[in-house]
Amino acid sequence: MNNKQEWFKSKVEQVSPEIMSEVELSASIIARIDKILKEKNMSQRDLARKLGKDEAAVSHWITGFPNFTIRTLVQISIALDEPIIKLAE
Repeated sequence: MNNKQEWFKSKVEQVSPEIMSEVELSASIIARIDKILKEKNMSQRDLARKLGKDEAAVSHWITGFPNFTIRTLVQISIALDEPIIKLAE
């Protein structure tokens, strides 16, 4: 491994389990939104229009690690006509 990889690995190992879980959950939500967009042949712009949001906000959701509110997840689910999160019973 090179020095950058070693440095990165050491930093990841220092992240708390809570933060790591939050990042993993956020990444899963982003992947789900992206998958639905592709399945429905929709663009981020299409989703932004349906939500009445700026396209940059939707782009930030897809490319970053946003802290989604329940309300936002519901709005996205309705706009996509698909559940973003499915809870097991």
